[in-house]
Amino acid sequence: MTVKELIEQLQQLDPDLHVFTQGYEGGYNDIDEDYDIVEIALDVHTEWWYGKHEDADSSYFVPDKTKYTIVKSIIL
Repeated sequence: MTVKELIEQLQQLDPDLHVFTQGYEGGYNDIDEDYDIVEIALDVHTEWWYGKHEDADSSYFVPDKTKYTIVKSIIL
């Protein structure tokens, strides 16, 4: 999802809704307003227990960046 797509979806919602992210082992947290732009390698993992994508700087999971599509991203 791109920022543009997210904005389009959010514009359809009540602007007073709260936004949270899942906690590490349960519960919910407020969205951190301080974020970095990072590079993500798309479609790295196929195992169900991993997220599909990976930090492009992970030499363990992404030893050859030329094999993946790399996109600039923010993590909420």
